[in-house]
Amino acid sequence: MQGVSNVLKRYGEQFLRRFGKRMTAQQKKVLRAVMACREERLGTIRYRCVCCGHDETVPRSCCNRHCPACQWQKQQAWLARQRDRLLPCHYFLITFTLPDKLRELALRHPREVYSALMTAAAESLKIGARNERFVGARETGFCGVLHTWGRDLSFHPHAHFLVAGGGIGRDGAWHSSRVSVFVPEQVLESLFKKRLQAKLREADLLKHVPGEVWRGRFVVDSQAIGSGEHALKYLAPYVTRGCVADWRVTACDEVDSIDDARLTLQVKRSGTRQYRGLPLSVIEFIRRWLQHVCPSGFHRVRHYGLLNSRSGRSIEEVRLLIAVKQGTLHYLACTEQLVMPSSPPMICRKCGGPMICLGYTPPATARPILSAAPRAPPSLASPPARDP
Repeated sequence: MQGVSNVLKRYGEQFLRRFGKRMTAQQKKVLRAVMACREERLGTIRYRCVCCGHDETVPRSCCNRHCPACQWQKQQAWLARQRDRLLPCHYFLITFTLPDKLRELALRHPREVYSALMTAAAESLKIGARNERFVGARETGFCGVLHTWGRDLSFHPHAHFLVAGGGIGRDGAWHSSRVSVFVPEQVLESLFKKRLQAKLREADLLKHVPGEVWRGRFVVDSQAIGSGEHALKYLAPYVTRGCVADWRVTACDEVDSIDDARLTLQVKRSGTRQYRGLPLSVIEFIRRWLQHVCPSGFHRVRHYGLLNSRSGRSIEEVRLLIAVKQGTLHYLACTEQLVMPSSPPMICRKCGGPMICLGYTPPATARPILSAAPRAPPSLASPPARDP
């Protein structure tokens, strides 16, 4: 047996019975949703072949944003939309990482700390870009994506920002940054530290932070990435799929008890494309996976400045300003049409002909599959202990 979905389906109920009191309501809801994905408990969808008349019933998917087996279509649609919004300029991928000593606070207050991380990083980019020594832009545009995991599913909150290399200045013209750097990392680190401290104070969480945290380093990494399309391909799978893909979970023991079950997690080595197997118990794997469940309604992807939907400038206007600055007005003569990816058609397994959807059939039982418990105990900040 392999795959995240299969592991959760097999051992999820045992994990809930043993550690449910230590899980939040949102964690229970997400776990139950993935366990019910493509099961008849969520109902079925009927299809009929237009050639031979063969009927086929397909279980419905859960459509949860944390499910590794769902939302491929949404992922491709998001990628297509973001490609259509790319500007004809160079880009940077700038990453802001939460310090180690703030991660325990993030586990206990995820909504407040994640919002503080994203907002503080965005404000740091805006303030740094206004400096005439770097960009000198009053309006900038960038997209931020929150990640909370490391390669081995450890808790490692950080935010990636795909930043256009320039902005619109006071004179209304496009001001380009240097190709190698948007704003120096040391400047962004200092700004990020001050803004994060202010945001945690507004959320009344600063009293829980040791004073030595603000005297340490805050890791900010800035990389020039060219057109930005490669970075979008990297970010797209994690926007809707969750923290780990199904294929990375291999060699799971098919035993009845969760205490004896172990699996292997494929982890990419730093700086290479090679993967190595990391042995984990199923209990530890599910605990790590649940740490990365986002709070209900929390937006993990955010657009700022010129890329925000409420911006007073359209993408076409910004592209025109860049073309005027770079002397590439011929770019405007090229028309780009957004082509949304379509779902692959259902094919009849008997004759190979196309199948049409006949509709959705609700489950026979009325038991609420995705209901969550009303109480929200403390989150899984430490590995759960085994029952005596």
